[in-house]
Amino acid sequence: MTAPVLKDVAKYAAFSRVAIAQVRHQFGDLAGRVAFFAVVLGVFSSLWRAVAEAGLPMGADPKQLLWYLAITEWITLSTPQVHLDIQETIRGGDVIYRLGRPASFVLGELATGLGLLAVRLPVLGLAAVVFASWFTGWVPSPASLVIVVPFGIAAAAMLTALHVWIGLLAFWLQDVSPVYWVCQKLLFVLGGMMLPLHLYPDAVQRVAALTPFPVLLAAPGSFVFGAAMFAPAALAVRLALWCGVIALGMRWTFTRAAAGVTINGG
Repeated sequence: MTAPVLKDVAKYAAFSRVAIAQVRHQFGDLAGRVAFFAVVLGVFSSLWRAVAEAGLPMGADPKQLLWYLAITEWITLSTPQVHLDIQETIRGGDVIYRLGRPASFVLGELATGLGLLAVRLPVLGLAAVVFASWFTGWVPSPASLVIVVPFGIAAAAMLTALHVWIGLLAFWLQDVSPVYWVCQKLLFVLGGMMLPLHLYPDAVQRVAALTPFPVLLAAPGSFVFGAAMFAPAALAVRLALWCGVIALGMRWTFTRAAAGVTINGG
């Protein structure tokens, strides 16, 4: 790497270090997420066990379903809601001062989100393994878990970038929460947050294939079934492509917004 590139990396790494230092002191938030994780897995473990005992068709082993849920919840619970901080920065006018700094506002916010992920992902990942193995008495093959980890990390980073993009819409919207909630609902349905996509109607699966949501949740979680949605290489390509789309969207949105701020005099 050249000196300017190393300087930029160090600059944005500082944003991540500050975020890591802050989240380490927010023990209550992290503990609350772990407790919520346990409750969610406990409730669905009991639900799917009751369904199986009643002889109702489920389409998958209850143990595999719970591990699938553990993976998708690990990704979503780890992802910070950075759009809220970005919204407040823009609405409060502080973004004007940030634009004059020798650091990209967008990359700074993304680096902050990745710093939060660096703390949450390992803690909640350990919670996922402990709770899922406790409730099911079963653990998927080590090979499948080894594959899940890097794709789960990549998916959480990409979802963080998507939240940054949503936050940038605050340049035009007073409140970006409706956009966030629509995104969450699409993630719930088209991403297969609670149930794998192969259990959904064909029409839903076809629509989901046109969006980035399956590669964020359903695809990483599907490795516990032994028949993944995509081969690892194919999933990596899809993640890279959608990451590029989100990156271009963030750049276009911020460029338009910054130009508007400049034209209007701040």
